[in-house]
Amino acid sequence: MPSNQVATPNLLIFTDLDGTLLDHHNYSFSPATQAIVLLNTLGIAWIFNTSKTLAELLTLRKTLSNRHPMIVENGGGIAIPEGYDLAPPPALSRAKNSSVRDLTHQGFQLITLGKRRTQILDILKALHTQFTFTGFNDLSVTELAELTGLTKTQTEQAMQRHFSEPIIWQDTEEKFDKFRHRISEHSLDLLRGGRFIHVIGKSDKGIAMRWLTSLYHQARPELKTVALGDGENDIAMLENADFPVIIRSPAHNPPSVQRKNTILTQDYGPNGWSQALHALLKTK
Repeated sequence: MPSNQVATPNLLIFTDLDGTLLDHHNYSFSPATQAIVLLNTLGIAWIFNTSKTLAELLTLRKTLSNRHPMIVENGGGIAIPEGYDLAPPPALSRAKNSSVRDLTHQGFQLITLGKRRTQILDILKALHTQFTFTGFNDLSVTELAELTGLTKTQTEQAMQRHFSEPIIWQDTEEKFDKFRHRISEHSLDLLRGGRFIHVIGKSDKGIAMRWLTSLYHQARPELKTVALGDGENDIAMLENADFPVIIRSPAHNPPSVQRKNTILTQDYGPNGWSQALHALLKTK
């Protein structure tokens, strides 16, 4: 644990980004600035838990003075800054075929919880003969930028994936069921998004949160987890937290979380995020 971290309040925070810390419409975090400064001042670890890639997060991480690990690509992997004082559990580090320390990239140790993208691409290559779909790996930067409306830089960052592969399904719904079955035979899952279907290993935001929490608990077993999210893909994270916080969205109904102590914010996005954390910091 970083040496400047204080003992109280005993919270470990995991947060979604789009629609949660970042405004649904303009991606601004401005209303949460004071809460962010408070977390950094207190030395509380607050961890991005997002569908974004590591490359997409580097600028935001620096802007927010966040120096902690990040859960990326919907829980497919974890990026731990090199030199960050957080040792893997002994049992995991000794495990056969352990994926700990299997990759390093731009100053981060990357831990694979599902499958590495190279493995996923090999499986998809074989399935291309039976099903019709197009993945990020099949597109150029220009083609994907035109498809998504992202800038060239944003597109390049979105394409720098380590643990998942988004695809566009171009076959029938009947064949999609068969595709899902074939994917599952290779220990892969499918996550439906607005435009893409994400092919990912057997991990999610909740599994990744539990794994990372176990590392923090080695030094500070008293830490309680807070999870903040607004969408369906946040449910696993929210249901595994000691204090689940649903951030109200202007775009969709709150996800259904089966926890009696779930907090639903009154305000949207970063306003709700800030208010929830200020309340928790006062009481925990």
